[in-house]
Amino acid sequence: MHYIAILYERTRQSRGAIAPAIELRGYSPKTWIPAELSEVELPVYALAYTPCPRFRDVYLEWVLKTPIIPTWGRYQGRVIDEVYKLIHEKCEEYASGTRIRNFDLYNHLIGEQDAILANAKSKYQRELSQIQTQPDESVTQAFDEALKKIIRFEAEITSAFMNFEIAKIESANPHRIFTEYFNFNTDFALSARNQGFRAPATPDFIYRHEVIGDIKSGKWQHFFEYTIVAYTLAYEEHTGHDMNYGAILHVELPTSRLVPAHYRAGIEFLDDYKRKRFILMRDHKLEIVSQGLDPGKPDSQDECDTECPFLPYCWGDKE
Repeated sequence: MHYIAILYERTRQSRGAIAPAIELRGYSPKTWIPAELSEVELPVYALAYTPCPRFRDVYLEWVLKTPIIPTWGRYQGRVIDEVYKLIHEKCEEYASGTRIRNFDLYNHLIGEQDAILANAKSKYQRELSQIQTQPDESVTQAFDEALKKIIRFEAEITSAFMNFEIAKIESANPHRIFTEYFNFNTDFALSARNQGFRAPATPDFIYRHEVIGDIKSGKWQHFFEYTIVAYTLAYEEHTGHDMNYGAILHVELPTSRLVPAHYRAGIEFLDDYKRKRFILMRDHKLEIVSQGLDPGKPDSQDECDTECPFLPYCWGDKE
């Protein structure tokens, strides 16, 4: 997650002083759901996650109440999210309680990696136990090693940046430096009923109240952008303040390298085009639930996301 802070420092000068005007703000009635849909609320993930081109996943989950079966991939994604949040908490705690003469953030985080992994995995132990085909020991061990890549990489870039700033200041204060450059909020709950979002809507992180972000793992999906647009509209409705930028921290964990890959990670300007596209989709999904309409399955399974949890209900033995 601290990778986004480094990316922010590298890219903020290249954005230009004048950004295009944005009219579709979350606090503007132009973005609110139609009155006839005001009784329907869905979580942000249901409105942003779009594996089906006809949105039949929304109908199956929220009208027919079809349960989502836990999978190893979904479990991995949640643990990865939690690892990033725990890394930030450990860094902030260490920076606030360590004097400059003893400051060694890298080795502190490496020493805490087993505790970070244990805490992250224990939070989702119940979900792991519900997976029908349990991963074998070699798979879980490989996942642990992959998670350690995240911890080591975040430790390296965070400690290097901190040490760079500490070296510039005679009477450096580690906590002050950390809160200035790594000002992340990972527990900012939003209420946005006018957007049709079920409360609380909680983004993975908000950086400096300038960038709203979501952590994604696994294969890149075209609909990832919808999540940060949704949270941006929620933030603007909840706070009454503008939010112009969103970040997707996309993480892959290839075995061919010792660091995670962030090929697609970046900070995006959330213009009116992106917002309008999400709003149209949001209203259509809410209408499906409100009216109990089955939009039907796509013409071909080739149109579907192979990781959609509802494939068996459209194309398999549960049809």
